[in-house]
Amino acid sequence: MVSRVLLPAVALAGVLLSVAMVLLGLPEATPAQSVLLELSSLPLSVSVAVGVVMLHLRASRPVGRRSRMVLIGGGAAAALGLVVMIWAYGVGPRGLVHGGQLLVWLGLLAALLVMLRRQPRRRMTRFSLAPDDESDEADEAAADPERDPSL
Repeated sequence: MVSRVLLPAVALAGVLLSVAMVLLGLPEATPAQSVLLELSSLPLSVSVAVGVVMLHLRASRPVGRRSRMVLIGGGAAAALGLVVMIWAYGVGPRGLVHGGQLLVWLGLLAALLVMLRRQPRRRMTRFSLAPDDESDEADEAAADPERDPSL
């Protein structure tokens, strides 16, 4: 029950925080505003990660060997991206921040694809008209001028 309220609230808070960071950093006149713009995608990535967790809780199919490998690779890419971003702000060139963000998003994309694959399949209902053999013969008989001289 807590996850039904808490997880969407965290996802919404991440989106709102990201929008606020963009709005505050938009003029990019000070170094702090530049940092806000550079890091504004992190709350969005937290929101996507919460969405992945929500899909995981809803999944009906088990995680297979290939899916587990994709999840491990995606987690490693996201972790490496976070390390690259921390390193870029600590000692490295700040241009690496965007590469780190790319790695985080690629890791989240991998996890999202696995979780979408694990979702329950929806039944498809196909509507069609079954041919009625008796009515087809009656239509053909009524249209035959040799059988019905009134035509």
